Amino acid sequence: MPEIDDLRATWGRRSDDQSDATVPEPPPAAGTEPAADRIPPLLEADRVVRSYPGTHGALAVRGASLALAPRDFVALMGPSGSGKTTFIGAMSGLDAPDEGEVRWQGRPMRDLSRSQRHALRRRGMGVVFQSFGLLPTLSALENVELPLRVDGVDLDDAHGRARAWLERLGLADRLENRTFELSAGQQQRVAVARALISEPQVVLADEPIAEVDTENADLILEALWDVVGRGGAVLAATHNPEALRYANRVVVFRDGAVDAEGSPDDLVHRLTTD
Repeated sequence: MPEIDDLRATWGRRSDDQSDATVPEPPPAAGTEPAADRIPPLLEADRVVRSYPGTHGALAVRGASLALAPRDFVALMGPSGSGKTTFIGAMSGLDAPDEGEVRWQGRPMRDLSRSQRHALRRRGMGVVFQSFGLLPTLSALENVELPLRVDGVDLDDAHGRARAWLERLGLADRLENRTFELSAGQQQRVAVARALISEPQVVLADEPIAEVDTENADLILEALWDVVGRGGAVLAATHNPEALRYANRVVVFRDGAVDAEGSPDDLVHRLTTD
């Protein structure tokens, strides 16, 4: 049976790498604590179904359920085409499910008004899109500060916070570059900075470390860990085993449904990097 160290090795990471020592100890897997101590989830999907109509319509998500509690770092893993992106879209409120329900702090997302959903995504929830979702006419700095500017934050404050995030993610020399002047990995880091700048309670990240090397993957994962450290939660869809060093829970997605759920140690034999 393969071990987590074996998966790390496939990504060029040695088990004795000194950077491992800087990774915080993940919290216990959700559901393993005594019932009286369990904290209500921040975000929850309950038997979500999502299909795409048409002549060759596809059922992308088939009754999937997942709860994100405070201090959760959940790695959503599974083969390409298994429905992870569609599921994240439904959990974000950007794509309403055909059946089932998504709840934000116990309240059904469908009960939120349009303006409430917009406010939620500006302040309470950060989303990292697989295709980055950056505006090509804006610089890296302008893309990152955009959520703050939309929310009415002072220009100087927004500039300073955006600059700090880009510098943290190794992009101090790319502040004024537009997206077409950035590599895919640089665009990915800009997208992560934009999702984190509002200090959201929950971050939904679709392949946040797919386009970067190990060093920059660590920068991104450590930034996401900040959300967990302040009592929030992260759901990261990924094929990269590097994320297992940060995750307290793994959800394996297959054929549009949750195939397995547990700790990284429990599920390492079921994981794939395909």
